[in-house]
Amino acid sequence: MRNLRVFLVFCVILSLGLSIFSAEKIIRIVTEQKTDLEVPYVISFSELLDLVGEDFDANWYSIRVKDSSNKDIPYQIVDIDQNGRISSSDKLLFTFKKEAKIVVSDNWDLELLQFNPIFTVEEKDGEYIITSDKFSVKVNNHGLANFVKFNNVEGNLYNELGTARIAGWSGSTYYVDEKLGRHVETTSAGLNVKELKIYEAGPVAVCVQGLLYYEDLPGFNQKISSYIFKTGDILVENEFSFTNYVDIMKLQVMATAPLTSLDDNAFHILPMFRRMIWAEQLGISPYEYWKERDAVINVEENSYIAFPAIESMKPLWWGATYCFVSMENWRANFSDKYNLIAAEILPEKPVIYSDLQKFVYGDFWFYESREFRDGIFRWIPGELNIYEATKGVFEDTKEADWMMKFKAGDKLTYTRYFSMYSAKNSVEAIKLLENRTHEIQNVKLFIE
Repeated sequence: MRNLRVFLVFCVILSLGLSIFSAEKIIRIVTEQKTDLEVPYVISFSELLDLVGEDFDANWYSIRVKDSSNKDIPYQIVDIDQNGRISSSDKLLFTFKKEAKIVVSDNWDLELLQFNPIFTVEEKDGEYIITSDKFSVKVNNHGLANFVKFNNVEGNLYNELGTARIAGWSGSTYYVDEKLGRHVETTSAGLNVKELKIYEAGPVAVCVQGLLYYEDLPGFNQKISSYIFKTGDILVENEFSFTNYVDIMKLQVMATAPLTSLDDNAFHILPMFRRMIWAEQLGISPYEYWKERDAVINVEENSYIAFPAIESMKPLWWGATYCFVSMENWRANFSDKYNLIAAEILPEKPVIYSDLQKFVYGDFWFYESREFRDGIFRWIPGELNIYEATKGVFEDTKEADWMMKFKAGDKLTYTRYFSMYSAKNSVEAIKLLENRTHEIQNVKLFIE
C-alpha cells in the first residue's frame, strides 16, 4: 500500500512538472492601425509549420489567437482538403486591430476553442446567399461572389468579384509550325466547373472555392478562393495553372459594375497614376492629363483622380476610360447618394517598370465597361507606333512575339481585396481608403 501511495504521488508530481514545463511558440502579427476596422488575416498551416519548426512538438489543436491584452480573439480553421483534421493546406483565419499573437503549445491536453458563427449560408436555385448582420453576398454556381446588400442598401452592389477575362489561341502549334490557331475569349462564367466548395461558416469568415477549366484552351485552369470576412472585405486569391502548352493574349482579374448598377452618379476615385502611356504620348504628366479633363481632387496635399464612373472621359485613343497605366494601391467607385464605397485594394504596393516594353508587357490597370480590370493584356495597338514617345519600341512585332507562352507546370497568382465600406463624402472615402490600404499593406510577422 505504501509503495502504491509513493507511485501515485510520483505520477502527480510528474504530471505537474510536465504542465509547468510545457512550451509555447508565439507568432506576432502587427500592423500600423489607421482605421476603426479590424484587419483580416489568413495563414496556412504549412506556413505555420515552417515558422514553428519541425523540431517543436506542436499540438495544433492548442492554437490560440490573443490580442495585445492577452484576450482571446475569435478564429476559425478552414478544412481546405476536407479530411476532418488539421493538415498543411488548411487555413487559419482571424481579424485583429494593431496586434495579434498566434500561440501554439506542445501541451496535448489543450483543444481548439469554439466560437459561434456570425454568418448564415442558404442555398437557393444553385446559388448561395451568405449573410451577416451587416451585409449579404450571393455566390453563383461558378464560385463568384457578388455583394447584394450592405448596411440598409440592397441591389447589385458589386459583382463577380475576382472573375477572370481570358483570351488566347485554341489549338496553337506555334512551337511546331508557328501557327497560333483560333482566337478565343471568355470570362470565368464561360468556363466549366470542376468543383465548387462552400466551407462551413464561422465567427470570422466564409470561404468559397471554385475549380474551373477552359475547354477551348486545354490545360488552362482557374482556382478562385474567396474569403468573405465579417469586416466587409473579400480576399480573393486567383491561381491560374497550366497542364499543357497555352498561348495567352489576355488574362485579367476583374470586378464588374461597382455601384454603377445602383447609382448612375457614382464617382470613380483612385490615387494619381505614377505612369500613364497616354500622358507620355502627349508629353505631359498624368496629373496634367486628368486636370485637362477636370478630374482631379486634392485631399491633404495629395492629388487624386475623380470622375463620373459611367463616363469614358475622352480617352486619347480606344474606348477604355484608361489603360496602359500603373497599378496603384487602391481604386474605388463611390456613391454619394448611398454613402457607399466599392473598392479594390492591392495587398502590396505594386511596382512599375521604367522600361516601356517591360511596362506594356507587364500587369497594368484598365477601367472599361464599368469594370475594374488588371493583369496581362498582350495587344500592341497601332497608336503605340504613331506617337513619338512610344514610336519604334514595338515596330515589326507580331502576335507570336508578344503573346504569353505558358507551359505545363506554370502557375500565376493574383491576390486582391474587393471591399465595401461606408463614407459620408468623397473626401472621407479617400481618407478611409488611404488608411485602410496602409494597414493592410503594412502587416508584419515576427517570431518570439
